Amino acid sequence: MANASRIILLGQNLFFQARIETVAEPLGFSVRQAHTEADFWGTYVDGETELVLVDLEGDADTWNSVLAALGERVTSASGAGPRIVAFGPHEDTASMERAAQLGAQQTLNKGRFSSTLGQIVGGG
Repeated sequence: MANASRIILLGQNLFFQARIETVAEPLGFSVRQAHTEADFWGTYVDGETELVLVDLEGDADTWNSVLAALGERVTSASGAGPRIVAFGPHEDTASMERAAQLGAQQTLNKGRFSSTLGQIVGGG
């Protein structure tokens, strides 16, 4: 790839980063972790950020703000934007519903996220 496509992991937990990198880097993706809203926007690049992974156990104010702003950005642009996949504890259905309302195309519990990570990164 001429420009490495980006995956941004939004959240404070480092647990998934190494697993995501193991799957994503051989496919030509660079993986960046964003801990704060400022980190996210400092890393986000229109047209290069293909996938945003949102850890719903991260700071709720941060992911709510980022997803709302991404939704506005995509709506005001041509409708193109990164795929957004949110994941969290299976019992936290309220956060999953909120993420979906804010534009996440997929919301998964952590077990399902882990087991389908290759498909998620590969675009499946």
